[in-house]
Amino acid sequence: MNKVRHILILCLFVTGLAASAQTAAERWSRVKTYEQVLRDNLWNGSLNINGVRQDTVSRSYAGFTGEYEGGGMRDTWQAGRGWSAGASTASVQHLERMSLKGSFSFTQTEGYGMCGSMFIKPGFYPVDVLEFTPGRKTLQTYSFDGGISYDIAPSWRIGAVMEFESANIAKRKDLRHSNWRLDLKVAPGIMYHSDDFAAGAALLLRKTSETVEAAQVGTSESSYYAFLDKGQMYGVYSIWTGNGVHLDEAGVNGFPVRDFSYGAALQAQYKNLFAETEYIRTSGSIGEKEYIWFCFPADSFKTRLAYRHTCGKATHYARLAFGWNGRRLDESILEKVTANGVSTVTNHGSNRIATERGISLDPEYEYINSRIEVLAKAHIEVDKDMASQIYPYIHTQSLATFGADARVKIFTGPWTFTAEAGYCEGRISEDSWTTDQQTGVQTEPFRLQDWYERQMEFRTAPRLLAGASARYTFTRGIYTELSGDWTHGFNLKHLTGANRFCTKLTIGYDF
Repeated sequence: MNKVRHILILCLFVTGLAASAQTAAERWSRVKTYEQVLRDNLWNGSLNINGVRQDTVSRSYAGFTGEYEGGGMRDTWQAGRGWSAGASTASVQHLERMSLKGSFSFTQTEGYGMCGSMFIKPGFYPVDVLEFTPGRKTLQTYSFDGGISYDIAPSWRIGAVMEFESANIAKRKDLRHSNWRLDLKVAPGIMYHSDDFAAGAALLLRKTSETVEAAQVGTSESSYYAFLDKGQMYGVYSIWTGNGVHLDEAGVNGFPVRDFSYGAALQAQYKNLFAETEYIRTSGSIGEKEYIWFCFPADSFKTRLAYRHTCGKATHYARLAFGWNGRRLDESILEKVTANGVSTVTNHGSNRIATERGISLDPEYEYINSRIEVLAKAHIEVDKDMASQIYPYIHTQSLATFGADARVKIFTGPWTFTAEAGYCEGRISEDSWTTDQQTGVQTEPFRLQDWYERQMEFRTAPRLLAGASARYTFTRGIYTELSGDWTHGFNLKHLTGANRFCTKLTIGYDF
């Protein structure tokens, strides 16, 4: 962590030198922020780093943030109250034949009264592990990315981008645990461009992993329990050292999860119209060595469309994204045999215990001029899951969520005022049946019903979101911003508290 702090100090020192080198005219004129420059180039949301050279504006950013959040209307794993602080820096620079893009950030978060999911990013993997003792958690996240695009010929560019994120979390109250998460992505690409036309292709290689290591200090008269969620909150509930939850098994270091993804994307642009299609294949496993408890292959497909229209000093943007994903969860049938003091594990195959299918649609419109920014967007998502952990019981779930929000920014002198509002809700339907009444199976799958009800209510309850912020920009591009958000849920039956608040203070520098 000392090295991370030293790097952040060095980055901010460099940005300070850059500020002192600005001319007086640059210090007093209003220019596009780093965020605006990124959004203006339609290629910047794509997988192909070479699209960064479709723009010529160089911009950088550095800043510190502090945030406090608390209240009800929260998911089962979220903190009752917590704070975070961090620093970040990012830049995009264009040279004669080359463009560079990169960023670095570090954030520390403290959450109080936390329990539920033991993962750093709950829901990212198809299984989850829950514990039930509220306590304090400390999360540290640091990330960086760097990309380069180079003109190898008058109409050809090649480049690559690498993104790295590492995080660790620790809970100090039994059932305590420590996690380490890694997310690494590499995407090389190529582009052809001529006048108003450009086309490109990019490859993707990505690896993520996380290991949960649980522990109990000393002895206690009561046992600590954990729950292994195998889908739709069906799974195994037992003491945390039981074999069913896999937190404490001989020959395995904690609860390790990893996946590897590979894919490709194609992009094309004609004048101000941009399109991208992306396919990704994922292969994941849970466990290590010969103890592979679960495997989860997955596929995803995304299509993005974007259009930009400039009329005088105003610019209109229209964006549309469509996504489809599918994932399966297979549970291995393992047998451990000990002979002559040597233990071996035999894998007799696997059972498919869960499948997931989902589609999403995200339309978006944005208007920008020198005085105002307007952003309106919507999100629609439909997920259909099926779980069958114990034959012949089958459980299906259909979950639809939809919402919309709008944001308005007004620029007046050194001040920037922002107001935003949104609304979202969801619908859920379930069904259960048995495929064969003559199997003689008496044990039904166990569901952690109360936690499931709280989780589903958080995802489907109607809610209203509102926020506001005020930013003051000084003459050298340094600014300070204070913002606040409020969420109110309606018709709640299982969640504690209908209101949640968040406040944030930022000191930043755009140059």
